[in-house]
Amino acid sequence: MKLLKTLSVLTACSALAVSAHAQAFFQASLWAPEPQLVPATEDVSGIRLQIYGENRNVSGLDIGLAHSTTGDFTGLGGLWTLFNHVGGTTTGVQWGVINYTEGEVVGWQSGWINVNNAKVKGLQTGLVNWHDLATSDFSGLQLGLINTAKHVHGVQLGFINYAETLKGLQLGLWNQVNSRDWDQFQPLPKVFPFINIGF
Repeated sequence: MKLLKTLSVLTACSALAVSAHAQAFFQASLWAPEPQLVPATEDVSGIRLQIYGENRNVSGLDIGLAHSTTGDFTGLGGLWTLFNHVGGTTTGVQWGVINYTEGEVVGWQSGWINVNNAKVKGLQTGLVNWHDLATSDFSGLQLGLINTAKHVHGVQLGFINYAETLKGLQLGLWNQVNSRDWDQFQPLPKVFPFINIGF
């Protein structure tokens, strides 16, 4: 009998541990951290519908005004969204007026202002695509009024394009590359109007 009680307690504890780590499918939030259905420290795999909400790792669809993911995000982040924040990596699509990602982005990031602290691979469209010049590289196609990145592998198309190094093409009114290890014609200007090519 004592063994049966012990097994029952262990089974109940295991069930609680599993449910504590399970991902919620639906999140609704007015203003994080409360009131929201799923606590900010838990994961969501499904749909988040929120005015402002926060969770740890998210995969799925974000609908609402402002979203914060302190871990990684995978999916479509932003329908009718003013602000997206991801503390880890973003994989998929990020749409919002302002998108801020601290980790890598793989996919499409589109907004009026896109701010990144780590590498972006894919398509980036916005009025301002701003990358941390000490840490954030870009690979792919960058379209905006102002485009910046540390190392660019691909194409920057905008009025102002800035890169520390370039392997690709810049098209715009102001095209700047600070370091040209490949140049044989020193000193080649750092800034070119209309077009700039890096090999």
